Amino acid sequence: MPARLVYVRNRYKRNQYLVLITTDMTLSEDEIIRIYGKRWGIEVFFKMCKFYLKLSKECHSLSYDDMPAHVAVEQR
Repeated sequence: MPARLVYVRNRYKRNQYLVLITTDMTLSEDEIIRIYGKRWGIEVFFKMCKFYLKLSKECHSLSYDDMPAHVAVEQR
């Protein structure tokens, strides 16, 4: 399967970098970085919800809509 790697240098520590990978060969490097930035915000949100609401072991969903539903069920 073809894949594309995009290297992003840490602006504060120039010897560190992040490697992003995609299988969508039509995306530009800027678009790949933009999508990753949006996804990172979602990942942080899920992690915080799981930690503060004690859902880390019970909820393994990747859907935003499933998280509020799971919380509603657990709170009963």
